[in-house]
Amino acid sequence: MRRLLVLPALLVLVGCEALSPALKYEEAARQLRFTLDRVEPRIELALPLEQSHLRLRLEVGVDNPSDQRLRTRRVAGDLKLNAKGADHALGSVSFPEGADIAPKSRSILKVDVTLGYSDLKAAWGPLSGAVLRHEPATWSLAGEARFEILGIEFGVPFRTSKGSGS
Repeated sequence: MRRLLVLPALLVLVGCEALSPALKYEEAARQLRFTLDRVEPRIELALPLEQSHLRLRLEVGVDNPSDQRLRTRRVAGDLKLNAKGADHALGSVSFPEGADIAPKSRSILKVDVTLGYSDLKAAWGPLSGAVLRHEPATWSLAGEARFEILGIEFGVPFRTSKGSGS
């Protein structure tokens, strides 16, 4: 009977956070703010057209307002282009593993992606308009940052976008 009273008494004295330090890291990860800072698209045309590629350099800024240093296991998401009122799925993007996110600062995640014409056939017209003719378009990335803290794995979803063109 005495053992049953020890745990509640301990929780009252030291608090839940002391028993599970991973909670403070998880809360810090949920405070992260993601922004799509840079999208540098480049279309590389080739003949036949099926050998053409879209090369993208993406930079995602991560603001960490907390006092906790965080390290991602994986950051990935789905990239879309909205042009002329329609969404066009471009593919999945994965950032390097183990990105270090310093406390009370801003970190930048960078990735270079190459997508082939066969993957982008349906979106080729809007893509070429946005990239070559600088028509208005919005790039968006929706995904998840995965963390493992003290053996506990969890994910933090994010959604960000950036406009381009005139």
